[in-house]
Amino acid sequence: MSTLLEIIKSNGEEVKSANPSLELDAIMANLSNGKACSSNGTSKKPFKIFVGYDPREDLAYEVCRYSILKRSSVPVEVTPIKQCQLRQNGVYWRERGKLESTEFSFTRFLTPYLANYEGWAMFVDCDFLYLGDIKELCDLMNEKYAIMCVQHDYAPKETTKMDGAVQTVYPRKNWSSMVLYNCGHPKNRVLKPEVVNSESGAFLHRFQWLEDHEIGEIPFVWNFLVGHNRVVESDLSTFPKAIHYTLGGPWFESWKDCEFGDLWIKEMEEYKKAMEKNEG
Repeated sequence: MSTLLEIIKSNGEEVKSANPSLELDAIMANLSNGKACSSNGTSKKPFKIFVGYDPREDLAYEVCRYSILKRSSVPVEVTPIKQCQLRQNGVYWRERGKLESTEFSFTRFLTPYLANYEGWAMFVDCDFLYLGDIKELCDLMNEKYAIMCVQHDYAPKETTKMDGAVQTVYPRKNWSSMVLYNCGHPKNRVLKPEVVNSESGAFLHRFQWLEDHEIGEIPFVWNFLVGHNRVVESDLSTFPKAIHYTLGGPWFESWKDCEFGDLWIKEMEEYKKAMEKNEG
């Protein structure tokens, strides 16, 4: 099958990029000229994006961040959720369980708390590559929901993932990997540090503090699972806007040749060139 990049070119479209040669500072500066993303149409504050961070996947985080900033036409504020910092600040004290494949398995649920329970914010795993404009996600936000996410029906057959981490299967698998949080929604005030540090994985990852009707749905292309979701060449609506290397990405040696790995490598090389220019 053709690579996604080839498919896009064959349809007369390139992967969206503000300017591949822009340095990181220039990319970030350009964002200030965009229209702010808000939940009520009046806020001028940047849209807050919290990215799960694990020291083993530092490069994945940097490339994810870069891909967001490069393509966003609205001001965004990208912040890594680092477990070590949360522990130092007394916000996170939970003992790590054997089935936690990353350091952000549970810290992700602190997103509304970190956003001061105000407005909308997004959490996303670091193993994402954004091909779409965050503004398109902002346009999907609906105040009647407490959260919004891609509602996958996903049951992986693999027993391990990434660099040998145990693969677990549970209801609503991968729903929590990319979530739009309506942080001001009363139900999300449940997500205080005390709750995030003590509640079960089932309670948190299955969003059991919410009723089903309080969970809005986002098109699957915003959490396109490599190895699960498929591109239909004749259907542009199936082209991923955010690729999720959920089993493992090219930053792991054993996954360097994974599907859509060429797109991530291209973005990584571009990011490194931008960093070299900044340091020069």
